[in-house]
Amino acid sequence: MTAFEKTFDNAALDYDKSRPTYVKEIYEDIFKYKPIISDSYVLEIGLGTGKASRRILDTQCHFIGVEPGEKLACIARSRYKSYANFSLFNQTLQDFVCSDKSFDLIYAATAFHWIPEEYGYNRVFNLLKPGGAFARFAYHAGIDKGREAMTKEIQKVYSKYMHIKEQPEQFGAEDAKKLSETAYQYGFIDTAYRLYSVTKDFSADEYMALLRTYPDHMKVAEADRKMLFEGIRSAINNHGGIITVNYTMDLELARKPY
Repeated sequence: MTAFEKTFDNAALDYDKSRPTYVKEIYEDIFKYKPIISDSYVLEIGLGTGKASRRILDTQCHFIGVEPGEKLACIARSRYKSYANFSLFNQTLQDFVCSDKSFDLIYAATAFHWIPEEYGYNRVFNLLKPGGAFARFAYHAGIDKGREAMTKEIQKVYSKYMHIKEQPEQFGAEDAKKLSETAYQYGFIDTAYRLYSVTKDFSADEYMALLRTYPDHMKVAEADRKMLFEGIRSAINNHGGIITVNYTMDLELARKPY
């Protein structure tokens, strides 16, 4: 596990409580693209605490998840202990031993970016059965659009302690299209993409718990990180005590040829 990946494992409970739930439309679009039934074999890469697993498990498919974080895996095992079709390997995709052409669907939820692109796509391609599908989806946090003064105050804190001068552009359709077309380079066909929007409200304390799951925040020197968090907390409390995160969720689909 990399140092960044350990950030998630060390904040497993914060991760499980703070990160958003994936919208049901993602799964509906996956199932339209590749129907999953009780005879299907499915692999989830980077399962985490299982936030993206329940709707897949509910198909009664043969489900395998791989997750290198011990604390994250422990939460997932507890969450799905009643599912007879649930199996979890506490390891990375690179360490996961499995025959090629084993899965009807392989998916990763805000996890595939941790894997080197060439290795990841080639491994997924090999593990899929002919006609099998790969679904890559994620969420991208956007600024609070309804509290401009608070957003500006928070941006000043980021500029001072993380040297981020302006907010990055929100993930959009061109980004999703480019990501979906990446799969063509590795032999996939029939690529497609979808975008979804959702908001989530956080109190100042809840938002601090979310920030503790962000590797780039946790790698900031301790003294600066303390001031960063205190500055953001104060900005939220100075403007009503709530921050609304505007999430964009993206789904990229690709198929292995028959």
